[in-house]
Amino acid sequence: NIIFCPFGSMPNCHGAGGLAGQHRFGARHGTSIVFLGFAKMFLAIFLGASALTLLDAFPTAVLGIMLAIAGQELATTGFTLLVSSVEQTAEQIIQNNNNNNNNNDDSLQSNNNDDIKVVKKKLLRKATVITIVTALVIISIGKTHYGALSGWMTHMVYGDGTSEFISWIQQQKQKHWLLHRKKKRDN
Repeated sequence: NIIFCPFGSMPNCHGAGGLAGQHRFGARHGTSIVFLGFAKMFLAIFLGASALTLLDAFPTAVLGIMLAIAGQELATTGFTLLVSSVEQTAEQIIQNNNNNNNNNDDSLQSNNNDDIKVVKKKLLRKATVITIVTALVIISIGKTHYGALSGWMTHMVYGDGTSEFISWIQQQKQKHWLLHRKKKRDN
C-alpha cells in the first residue's frame, strides 16, 4: 500500500471483503463500524471464551453465502470503476484530439460514433487484460502484493504505463524547476 497507493493503486487489504459485505448488508455510515467495534469489545470483555462457542455455532453455509455476496460486491465495484475509468480516459483522448485538430471536420467529435466506440473498446480491452492478469496472479499465488506488482508490470508493458510514467517524470521536473526559479526569485 505504501508503494503503490501514491501512484493511484487501490488499497490492498485483507479486510476489504468484510467492508464490502458490511456495505452490502446496509452499513452506510461510520457509526456502523463503531457499533461493530463496540459489539466485538462487549463479546470479548463480558463473554470471553464462551463467545467462541457462540461464534462456532454460526452455520458455515451462512458464512459462505455472506462471503460470496461480499465477493460479488467487490467484483461489481471493480467492474464499475474499470468502466468509468475507461469512459473518462476516452473522453480525455477525444477532447485532446479535438483540441489538436482545432475545429477540423475530421475530428473525432464530428465523426460518427464509430471512432469513439473503437477508442473505448481498445481502452476497455487493455484495462481488462491488466485486471485479469492481476486477479489471476492473486488467486493462483494467494499473495496480493504479487498481483499488484504483476498488474503494474502489465500496465507498463501492455498499457500506456511507460508513456504515462515518462510524462509524470517530466511534470515532476517542471514542478521542481518552477519551485527552484521561484525560490531564486524570492531570494
